[in-house]
Amino acid sequence: MADKKKHRSIQIPAWLLGVGLAGGLAAGGVIGYAVAPVTQQQAATVVTGVPKELQSVVTTYATIQASYYKNVKGSTLANGAISGMLSSLNDPWSELLVTDDKADLDSTLSATFGGIGATIQDTGKQLLIESIMPDTPAKKADLQVGDQLMAVDGASVVGKSSSEAVAKIRGKVGTKVKVTIKRHNKLMTIEMTRAKITTDTVASALSPETKKVGVITIATFSEPTANQFEEAVKKLRKEGATSFVIDLRGNPGGELTAALSIASMCLKDGKTIVQIQQREGDPEIDKASEKLDGGFKVTEPLAVLIDGNSASASEILSAALNESAGVPLIGQQSYGKGLVQNVASLSKSAEIKLTIAKWLTPDGNWINKKGLTPTKKVAYPAYATINAISATSLKPEDESSDVRNMQQILTALGYFKGTTNGFYGPTTESAVKAFQKAEGLTQTGLADQKTITQLMGRLSAKFQSDDPMMKAAVELAGKE
Repeated sequence: MADKKKHRSIQIPAWLLGVGLAGGLAAGGVIGYAVAPVTQQQAATVVTGVPKELQSVVTTYATIQASYYKNVKGSTLANGAISGMLSSLNDPWSELLVTDDKADLDSTLSATFGGIGATIQDTGKQLLIESIMPDTPAKKADLQVGDQLMAVDGASVVGKSSSEAVAKIRGKVGTKVKVTIKRHNKLMTIEMTRAKITTDTVASALSPETKKVGVITIATFSEPTANQFEEAVKKLRKEGATSFVIDLRGNPGGELTAALSIASMCLKDGKTIVQIQQREGDPEIDKASEKLDGGFKVTEPLAVLIDGNSASASEILSAALNESAGVPLIGQQSYGKGLVQNVASLSKSAEIKLTIAKWLTPDGNWINKKGLTPTKKVAYPAYATINAISATSLKPEDESSDVRNMQQILTALGYFKGTTNGFYGPTTESAVKAFQKAEGLTQTGLADQKTITQLMGRLSAKFQSDDPMMKAAVELAGKE
């Protein structure tokens, strides 16, 4: 998996972007992967004989099983051997996925999971039901927004993170789960049957700048993404959009088929989308066609937003629209991942993700470790990289990175003019009081949970309002 710390470009915190998607979909934050169509989830090759080169591996396995001073599961040794072979490739994208990692990738690619259809908000003190999807077990059981989550199957989740609670709630479709909530100081335990939940990978809205431009944000590419993109275009057309911005910032990639379908929708039939170059032979060229897009076409002017975390399948889509249709790319240099993976099933609980090819842009460029260069480069505002405040409260005399983050937020919002040194001194206290006064909060000078939440919300709103990349893209799309 890619190491996020090695990115060339800044990474904008998800809390600041506030796109309102089930984003974390991208394999738990995995950057840059494209899973090849057709061969996805095919069975791994069955070996009927042991090659000479593997005789020593088999001998080592047998020796350990017979002589090691402790019992070792055969599956543990086998997985170790597989991981070793994949590691020898020196390819961060090829790896063994077992149990939870396998389930994470599978649910990411399908954008589905077994659950109850409710999202959970972690306030720092409580886990609250934040939203409920229609026609889901949570809706039918009359869960309500604001209910406090107390336990799952009798095990307390008080003090746990939202991700820990979600992991307990999710499970196999058709199985039962008991959720204990607190509503108006009354405890209630509700039993629900987990159902197949499909997450949204696409969000859409008319631009606040001009109602003639529709903005479509794609968080990742999964099985339902192409259909969700088509529905977004139809909805925005009805609302008056005559051009579109496709926002791929922070999109780590995903299922290649979805990216191909969306590219085909936006290109004339016969135009090249991507070239897939395997180890031998000529490149396989994918072109726009009714087979890929079902006859649905986007003929309106387009602009595409990219940044340093736009990778793999999102780069394939961006390059296709740019080189085959002249669609402008706005933002920052993309990640630069020009390889394609195939997922091969080993068992019910294990699979390998293996790099099987490299992909080239329509013009034959390999952008691996280089990325796509925007047509128009636009930087994020300096405050866009401020980290979220993880503490539930801060007080005078505290000294920490969270205090520094708060000082940076207060500075960006115009309340703090001191040194952002991470020390909660009198200047910081005065700035907190000024912010509390402006927000109608009690002016204590203490940064309690409500103050911190409001601070982060205000900075997110400021970014949504400022967003120089989006403004540039909307302007370009609207002029086409």
